[in-house]
Amino acid sequence: MALIPLTMSKLSIGAGASSVINKFVPFDRMMRIHIHLGYTMISIVVLATGFFFGFFGILCADGEAAFCSKFTSEIMITGYCILGFMLVIGGTSYFRDRIPYELFYAIHHLVFLLYAITAAHTFDNVQRNNGRERSQTFKWYSATLLYYFCDRAAMYMNHRYFTSLAASSAVTSSQGTRMAILKLHRPTLFKFEPGQYAFLRVPEIDRHWHPFSIASGPESDYLEFYIEVYGEKSWTNKLWILIDSLKDKDGFCRNNGNVKFEVKGPYGTSMGETDMFSHALVIGSGTGVVPILSMFKRHVRQLLRLDPSLFFEEKLRRNQKINKLYYNSNASSGSIYQSFTTGGGIGTENCLRKREVTTEHEGDSSSRLPTTRFSLSATIRDLPTLQSDSKWAASLQEIKLRSMKAQIPIYMGVILLIPSSLGVCMIGLTLSWNTIPNLLLDGMENFLKGGTVLFQIIFTSIVLFLHNRSELLTFLDVVVILISALADWFWFAKGRWTHFQTADMIYYLLLMGYMTLRCSHTALRTSEKSWRKEATSDGFHVMDKLHFIWITRSAHLVSQILPEIIDIWDALCSSWGPEAAVKVCKITIYVTDTENEACCALKKELRGSSLYKAGAIQFRRPDLAGIVQEHTFERMRDTSCVHSNSLLAFCGSPRLASSLHGIKIANDVSAYITGNKLHQMEFCAESYGTVRPRSKSDIYPISDEPEKDAEDDRALSSLRLNILYEDSDLRNSGTSEVGNIQGTHFSTSSRRSCIVPHSDESIDATQGSYYL
Repeated sequence: MALIPLTMSKLSIGAGASSVINKFVPFDRMMRIHIHLGYTMISIVVLATGFFFGFFGILCADGEAAFCSKFTSEIMITGYCILGFMLVIGGTSYFRDRIPYELFYAIHHLVFLLYAITAAHTFDNVQRNNGRERSQTFKWYSATLLYYFCDRAAMYMNHRYFTSLAASSAVTSSQGTRMAILKLHRPTLFKFEPGQYAFLRVPEIDRHWHPFSIASGPESDYLEFYIEVYGEKSWTNKLWILIDSLKDKDGFCRNNGNVKFEVKGPYGTSMGETDMFSHALVIGSGTGVVPILSMFKRHVRQLLRLDPSLFFEEKLRRNQKINKLYYNSNASSGSIYQSFTTGGGIGTENCLRKREVTTEHEGDSSSRLPTTRFSLSATIRDLPTLQSDSKWAASLQEIKLRSMKAQIPIYMGVILLIPSSLGVCMIGLTLSWNTIPNLLLDGMENFLKGGTVLFQIIFTSIVLFLHNRSELLTFLDVVVILISALADWFWFAKGRWTHFQTADMIYYLLLMGYMTLRCSHTALRTSEKSWRKEATSDGFHVMDKLHFIWITRSAHLVSQILPEIIDIWDALCSSWGPEAAVKVCKITIYVTDTENEACCALKKELRGSSLYKAGAIQFRRPDLAGIVQEHTFERMRDTSCVHSNSLLAFCGSPRLASSLHGIKIANDVSAYITGNKLHQMEFCAESYGTVRPRSKSDIYPISDEPEKDAEDDRALSSLRLNILYEDSDLRNSGTSEVGNIQGTHFSTSSRRSCIVPHSDESIDATQGSYYL
């Protein structure tokens, strides 16, 4: 119960995710941790209640009247209330995808009443009458609960904004499903990263807040949301009806000033620090494409600010600089033990001369090294075609040796988790046994002494043989080891191992806690340092390439969102040219809809679009393992840089995220085996909420006026162009782009567009903006 308030502190989680603390605390998994902690707490209470009824029930049945009266005592009544509240909260949480969000949100706030009842649980009549001293529960969670209230107050006071509607669209697909597309003016102080979400409230509908992922790019002057409608009486359907009512006969919003929107956020974590990665493989499934779309928009907007020829020249120079940084860093790295055994060659003239020679011939080595590594990968792929038994045996032997060598760091990481577990164990036992000195048994004090000294010896060995001497923390490790040795000598001399005073306990926790964290960090560190930031001279970080992948089982959803994706792609092709555009950005959309009629209709509508002609839209299931593997092979074939860091970002169902994570791990093992561990990949997954099944009530009648639908389509296309050409980066792209965008027509959806007319105020608010 003490940790749950921390997992609900959305403002602190968002701030921590963008800080250095994110390297040690998994802020991106905080929602999952919150859910697991809640279910674990409920399970413990249910089991404890069951054991209590079983034990005291048997004694009561045997005629023990004292135990029978316990079932009606004050502490038991509050216990019944705690169990009841937990079951209600847990049940509504489990079925949160089948009940109205407002009901789930209201019931979930009963947890604060639960905390109050828990405090009263141990402060019963026995405690109040001084009949028995009980351990008070509020001492455990009061601090974290107060911190949550502070976090929520700051969130409400400083991160709540009033805004107005810039544009909107009420969409009804050919299958009768609805989607509301909102484009709000972005508040000046609202800063977010791709993957984060915001709460929306429309006072004209009700006073409830609803969370939605942000689809617009971080540099945009707008906040864009794609909101699917579920249920006729749902809040989302009320929003759709409100948007549809704002348009007049010309398709323009004349009364939009009467509708007020409130935005609160941003919250959640970003989809990875893109500044650290050279390439990105971003995948979205279903409506999980929204945060992925935000990353795609930011990447394209950054590219549109650059000149293509200068970008590729800077890319080549940056890769050469990364190679130099890697080789020089590798020459000066090593453990403290190696620095003594090699005569302390750090910084000597001979070592510097060797490094300069290395960098002078860096071009040759960078072209040879990847070729050598890639040859083993080619050998693995060519195994089925080998006819000679001798060649087959030689290839298998080479793969076996490389595999055994690649398994060493994997096993080492698992072994290093043992010291971390020992450190946690010693901290817990020392803290516990020093608070109950009268209940200690023989040998407990010697166990604390031996376990602590053993852990410190193991940590010293890790520092001397594994930690990199070029890192500042390594020298801090040495200082901590020396202080720990002096502290041990003092505690041995005074005999305080089981009689720690407050100062002794603080020193012990600080020293052992630091060493435990360092051991776990060494065990879990699986990637080399990325030199991309150091190699970027102008400070403008743009990834070399982004591969945007969308997997969806709904053809109508593609028809609703794809027009904007095509507009963005056409803008990039118009500015950079098609050949250069495919080198820095790639789009692949997999439509797995089982309804043939919907797929055929979508194919007919997309026939004239540039993405469909390029084969970017495929009506089949994706081979995710093949996609990840092919991405790694592309990095290996790029001989201009021997070191690359790729981001594998996913947003969608937890099941598919787990499957993709397993594919990523298998790909990493293959990279280790083939000697390509310098081409690294980091996995980042986001999954907000659950997938809600559709019902018949989610299907709505569609329009029978095709001419009116075409007019609405043209109005929405005109809206995109108006916003598009407000940006100076695209103003000079020429009239050909206009023709491309206007030539794209999507009749699958009945689009009821709401376009805000340009007034003096709206022009000032959107000056220099870009539709991304």
